[in-house]
Amino acid sequence: MIVNLNERRRLCYRSAPPPAVQRVSRQRCQGHFWNNCRMHKNLPFFAAVSFLAGLAAASPSRAAEVNVPAATGGADVTVYNGEFAMVRERRNFYLPAASAQLAFTGVSGQMQPETALLEVMKGDPIKVSEQAFSVDVISPSSLLARSVGQEVSIFTTIPATGRDAIVRARVLSVSEGVVLDIGGKIHTSIPGRIVFDSLPPGLRATPTLLMNVTGRAGQDAEAEFSYLTGGLTWRADYVMQYDSEAARMDLTAWATITNTTGVDFKDAKVTLVAGDVNRVGPLGPPRPMRMLEAKAMAASAPPMADGVTEQALEASHIYAMGRPTTLADKETRQLALLNGQGIAVRRELIVRNDQLHIYSTTLRGQTQDSRAAVELIFRNDASAKLGAPLPAGTMRVYGLDDQGGSQFLGESAIDHAATGSEVRVKLGRDFDVPVTREQMTFVRASDTITVSVWKITVQNAKPRPIKVRVIEPMPESWEITKESHPHKAGNAATAEWLLDVPAKGQTVLEYNVKSVF
Repeated sequence: MIVNLNERRRLCYRSAPPPAVQRVSRQRCQGHFWNNCRMHKNLPFFAAVSFLAGLAAASPSRAAEVNVPAATGGADVTVYNGEFAMVRERRNFYLPAASAQLAFTGVSGQMQPETALLEVMKGDPIKVSEQAFSVDVISPSSLLARSVGQEVSIFTTIPATGRDAIVRARVLSVSEGVVLDIGGKIHTSIPGRIVFDSLPPGLRATPTLLMNVTGRAGQDAEAEFSYLTGGLTWRADYVMQYDSEAARMDLTAWATITNTTGVDFKDAKVTLVAGDVNRVGPLGPPRPMRMLEAKAMAASAPPMADGVTEQALEASHIYAMGRPTTLADKETRQLALLNGQGIAVRRELIVRNDQLHIYSTTLRGQTQDSRAAVELIFRNDASAKLGAPLPAGTMRVYGLDDQGGSQFLGESAIDHAATGSEVRVKLGRDFDVPVTREQMTFVRASDTITVSVWKITVQNAKPRPIKVRVIEPMPESWEITKESHPHKAGNAATAEWLLDVPAKGQTVLEYNVKSVF
């Protein structure tokens, strides 16, 4: 039943109140904006009826519009490192006329409409001539914004009587707050609950992509609908269980996927892409993901989790999950990527100086105090019982204390690690290995040449001897002219020393360097 405001009032007051009540009502309404009000005992009931009736009246049928809802599940969702995803799904619809407007509901609120594609899989060809993405969904703010200049009803309570009443108000503005005209008075707050006479045109329950299409009338079509969207992100999270005595570790890799698109992807076929895919601004290539249907490489890495397949694709690696999973909106879900056991790992203490300018200025009388950094290093190859491409992510390390309890040792970000590469995990700094660096002399031989002498003292408070690697940066042209311990060239820009430090003792490294700038 559709009830307009006047009819609603007639329904409310079919039985007129006694004259005495009428007189009291009029007297108590004088001097207020309630002059247009009518009191009744069943306002909540009729308010609900009027609102539902307004919703029903606000959805005029348009023969040219065809609703194309999402399937109940089974979408292909490919998530990229760059905080975007591609969604591919099959949708069925009936084309009643040669020209129609397809309304794709159940889409991500962060979809990029310029990337949307419609490919008919079953049926005659359909051409798309125009499309629009409607994200103005029903909400209190959108209803008010669409009602500017229009009248609405306000269900309120008269302060003098405590009775419920209906007043009419005109919405003047919603910019920086609501402004209403009630009985010729301007109000900047809402004195009650607003009920709209109808649903303003253009508002939809959910984000909707509208496509104007042409094709053979009267056909049932099945099409693949795809688009790129934000709101889907994934990262790799690693859990390392480190056994310091055995110099081994167990490694578990998780794909952590977060969905903030506004829609659920039920029983989705999930594929993850690790690597840097080039994009131009917010736009994406029209259809790059067809390549994801390539066959997986025959040599799948042994440590991958059950059902997960990995393959190289151009400059990236893709990981296909072995079973469907649901990615619910506003949810973070973790899927197992890799499980490796007994992986060889070594622990290093490293003293690394990153300040190249120290060779071009005098620092006499200044000391630099620090502590040796702790790093765990492993090779990502089959000989170390690994050998699978590792996506960039966070590595969290746990170890056992003397009582056999697991303790958190530290975490470190790792970059993409190709098969055969070395992975370094930084745990922090060793409390028992303080380091002091001091410039002993500095001579500027010319405008471009300096000669400096450095002293690095490494102490060991542990009850056992240790090895410490000292890594010093060097300028473009350099020469070690004298040193207390032999160095090796780490690369063209660094020099390295491996020092043996006795238990409860210290080792002093001194070197002279000639630097050319």
